[in-house]
Amino acid sequence: MAAVTYTSQTLRGPTFTCPRCGRVYAFPSVDKPIRCECGWWYTNLGHGHIVDTFHPRIGGAGKNG
Repeated sequence: MAAVTYTSQTLRGPTFTCPRCGRVYAFPSVDKPIRCECGWWYTNLGHGHIVDTFHPRIGGAGKNG
């Protein structure tokens, strides 16, 4: 079962789906990354080249395993 993100904002135009949790967002602009609820950030470097980085939630930094 895929996760569903509920938002008051209607998505118009291209969308981006988090490949890890399935949440759907507006496609990231070049100047502002998407911060997914699962902890992954997706940054558009231009021409649709998306880079992902993990930012742990509060209290998750520095923990192993």
